Amino acid sequence: MLNGTSVKPFLKWAGGKAQLLHELAKLCPNNIRKYYEPFLGGGALFFFLGPKNYLLSDNNPELINLYKCVADHPKEIVHNLETMKNEESYFYNIRNKSFFELDKIYAAARTIYLNRTCFNGLYRVNKKGHFNVPYGKYKNPNIIQKEKILIASKLLSSHKIKLMDFREIEKIKFSKDDFIFFDPPYVPAEGYADFKRYTRKQFTYDDHLELAEIFTKLATNKLRLILTNSDTHFVRSLYKRHKIITVQSKRLINIKSDKRISRDVIIYANI
Repeated sequence: MLNGTSVKPFLKWAGGKAQLLHELAKLCPNNIRKYYEPFLGGGALFFFLGPKNYLLSDNNPELINLYKCVADHPKEIVHNLETMKNEESYFYNIRNKSFFELDKIYAAARTIYLNRTCFNGLYRVNKKGHFNVPYGKYKNPNIIQKEKILIASKLLSSHKIKLMDFREIEKIKFSKDDFIFFDPPYVPAEGYADFKRYTRKQFTYDDHLELAEIFTKLATNKLRLILTNSDTHFVRSLYKRHKIITVQSKRLINIKSDKRISRDVIIYANI
């Protein structure tokens, strides 16, 4: 925690871990030498724990640009956000801009703006990598979030944030008391499918197979690990060698209220 106060995420994130923080915190080790999170997303657990030594990574270039800019240019991001409007035509004008052609600081502000004003805070892109979530029609979305961004900036350091595929975690030389938290795009549960297109390439079942193999290798090497996913037979079969607990969470992105309650699993090793 930063100055004894848990830092709050500034992104809404479908599948974020805010609901599971209590359960995750009970499992997280107290003595973490270095914290690793290869699927950063909204970073709820990272901000809650507030580790000083860490490596945050994701293969989403827009997300990594955002966190690096929050680390180095928080006031400039806030200034850009203060000029942005919660209007439908304005939203689509901003959405239609290509992230890859924008100044990095403006692009970071745009990411926050779209996250706060789009439907349910989803992050989804098409095959060309262009954000395509519709306007959320919220009356008073909290777009600027000045305090959250400035406080988060104190915890973040750009040289500890990396654009990286999760497979590269195997190349790292870990030390005793390191801790890794994996929060990949969930396997679609029966009767419900999470949005998976967080990057141009969907996270596939083969990707989940590879991730499970990496998790098992790291566990064999006595590394302390936690992984979250949906409670499905497929997920349980992948991690049957490890400890698994079941928890309930809400899927707020589902239009049908009776489909919003789901079961997640928390998988852990050497803890």
